[in-house]
Amino acid sequence: MSQHFLIFGNHPRLSLAEFLILEPSAKLIAQTPNTCVIDLPSWRDDELMNLLGGTVKLGDIILESDGVNLKPQDIAKLITEALSPLGPQGPSTQRTLRTQSTQTGSLEFGWTTYGSDNKQKKIFERYPIHIKKALKELGWKVRWVSGKGGEPLSPAAVAKCHLTEKPNADFCLMIEKGKVFLGRTTQVQNADAWSLRDYGRPCRDDVNGMLPPKLARMMVNLAQVPDNGILLDPFCGSGTVLMEAALATTAKKIIGSDIDAKQITDTLTNLVWLEKQNIISQDDGSRFQTFISDVKTIAKHLPAKSVDAIITEGWLGPLLKGRESVQELKKNAAQISQLWVDALKALRPILKDKASVVAVFPSFNIGNQIITTFDSINLASLGYKLDELPAKVSQEDLSYERSGQHLRRNIRRLVVA
Repeated sequence: MSQHFLIFGNHPRLSLAEFLILEPSAKLIAQTPNTCVIDLPSWRDDELMNLLGGTVKLGDIILESDGVNLKPQDIAKLITEALSPLGPQGPSTQRTLRTQSTQTGSLEFGWTTYGSDNKQKKIFERYPIHIKKALKELGWKVRWVSGKGGEPLSPAAVAKCHLTEKPNADFCLMIEKGKVFLGRTTQVQNADAWSLRDYGRPCRDDVNGMLPPKLARMMVNLAQVPDNGILLDPFCGSGTVLMEAALATTAKKIIGSDIDAKQITDTLTNLVWLEKQNIISQDDGSRFQTFISDVKTIAKHLPAKSVDAIITEGWLGPLLKGRESVQELKKNAAQISQLWVDALKALRPILKDKASVVAVFPSFNIGNQIITTFDSINLASLGYKLDELPAKVSQEDLSYERSGQHLRRNIRRLVVA
């Protein structure tokens, strides 16, 4: 079994980029706006689910078909064959599930349909009721677990109802160019763990805003920190990048600095909390180093050519109220751009050859106009260039914004030239 699927959260392009950068050997078979089907023989679903920040579900493709010939009764038969102690019957199933069970009993299943073909989606969204009926006729006691208001079944609901545990199942059906891929979920994102590291940590800055942990994790994964490398966040704030790096990398040293002493205090408080919660071990905690520094003088604290990767979100400008004029936003953007020119110049001496920099360069939306902070920066003059990315991934995919906000986080992966 080498075909698998991923279901993405609110930023599917960034999430796909994160996965393909982590797994460059994966072959993209099909893609819908929120999902992808891939071929990857060296699949490790539990490790990937713990590592990825942007993927909410993943699993195995168990059936590939054209949309015309796939009937609810076929899926009911597939489920029954998969749960039979004799295993799957006949050649009709390209990929099936295996378990040791009697042929009848109780089971619960979830069903979510994905794709841009709304006509076909509506047809397949009606399948669960017919699958349930067919399974009952085959002797099963069945409960169909559905999302609220027709929404996709959430990872939390899948976990709560134990739908990744046999004989239960959570099915994801993906429609792309007339092809239908049916997948069974094997792993879901641990919503409680992410929420704890976001809202449960002792130090948060709700007024000025914070880097979301999931975005921090995606940035850490985009950076591809080498084993036993040294990672730096020169604008560490309350330590979100450091926390996620401790969970997702084997870096031997994870360094945070900030010009604001309170931010360093908050970072230390959060890092101690992380250890007390047993989210990281004492050995992980020993990897952290923090200090107070203006980014312009950071070379006084670290040796030349000592850092393998920088992962950071700097100043995003004054807190937006939504009433700013074009002139105000252009002024803010110019200030942010200059900060980055100064920062990149100061950071260059401490970076190793070919070190990577993954950083947020905000842009501002006002009407039909986009005001950027990155485009005016001359990377070559500062000793950097845009890094090459795997096929199917572009720098433009690396963006993060929430509906209704004027600010967009544009992530760029740079490399020392």
